Amino acid sequence: MRVLVMGAGGVGGYYGALLAQSGNDVTFVARGAQLEALLESGLEIHFGEETSLVKPLHAVGSPAEAGSDLDLVLFTVKGYDTEPAAAALKPVIGHHTAVLTLQNGVESADQLASILGDEYVLAGTTYIFAELTKPGVISIIPPMRRIIFGELSGEATPRIETIAEALRGAGIDARVAPDIRLAIWQKYVGLAGFATATSACGVPIGAIMGSEEGTQLMKALVTETIDVGRAAGVKLPPDAVDRVMGQVASLPASGKSSMQRDYETHHKVELEQITGVIVRMGRRLGVPTPTFDVAYSILKVRAASFGGID
Repeated sequence: MRVLVMGAGGVGGYYGALLAQSGNDVTFVARGAQLEALLESGLEIHFGEETSLVKPLHAVGSPAEAGSDLDLVLFTVKGYDTEPAAAALKPVIGHHTAVLTLQNGVESADQLASILGDEYVLAGTTYIFAELTKPGVISIIPPMRRIIFGELSGEATPRIETIAEALRGAGIDARVAPDIRLAIWQKYVGLAGFATATSACGVPIGAIMGSEEGTQLMKALVTETIDVGRAAGVKLPPDAVDRVMGQVASLPASGKSSMQRDYETHHKVELEQITGVIVRMGRRLGVPTPTFDVAYSILKVRAASFGGID
């Protein structure tokens, strides 16, 4: 397959590297120091105690440099870059190109579809701890490397099966979901609480779940997210709160969310795509979100202090 990785950070870089190693024609779109590192040194992957180097690889600064006739685009840019990245991608989308978004949050597929067209977009989510530790170097906490995706229509199309086979051939746990909206929300329920709590508290998840106050904070965030999702029509199961709390408790104690790391390094943050969306949706749907309201206010002030939001 001809694959374009739009956003060669931790997630996109890692999955793109696996696809390249399994024989696919992969081009990485990156910028700045990351682009320079990919061109000069390749991509160094640390998966637990294992280290591998993907070199040489094809990296460009814009989608236009990659050419057309693409089979798959892995869309892994940060949520705040969705619109400009999709606009840059639009000229190279062919009639058979599928654009699979693996971004955080619950709005990216609809945003992409409004720019590129429903027929080109696949909705998806991923379970992985991936960090770009420095340009050209990605660290992965094993064993998670799962992608769940599907057509916006819910159909089991031939292209879905073709892409799933390519992902599995690269060693990725790829699963096709008949109700991809539900699958994305099931991931997001845990992500929203995890990212919001770790960013607000400034500690790894183990420190939060290791105290009664931290556990209650997480449970409140999870409960409010589920309430908003159900009000939006998502059929989350009756035991969703207990299920998600169990999943969070099983995470590596040292686990940090990508948003927390961006706060620590004073990079731009996905506050609106992860935390803010619950506040906005809650207000629109008439669902109280008191815990998110407070956390969002705190995190917005923090982000504004170092230019982390527009």
